[in-house]
Amino acid sequence: MIRVVEHQTVPLPIALTELLDQLETQLTLLADQALLAALKTVAALDRLTRHVGKEAACAAAADELSWETIGTALGLSPEKARARVTSYLFRR
Repeated sequence: MIRVVEHQTVPLPIALTELLDQLETQLTLLADQALLAALKTVAALDRLTRHVGKEAACAAAADELSWETIGTALGLSPEKARARVTSYLFRR
């Protein structure tokens, strides 16, 4: 069942997947070595993901994609997809 869901989801670009893996490794090390720098980095990432998440959510709304389509692409139920996209729209 998991393979079926993974097959239906939108794949991440390989370069981005690698970058996310590197980021996780670096942040984990930073949290052990320089806690405040890690917190500052997480705050910067939070601002970035809020901005990009809102842009993507607005584009999905403008494209009038169904919750089923979005859910399938994200590997979520339509209800969870709606909740996630809505949270991106209204995050501050």
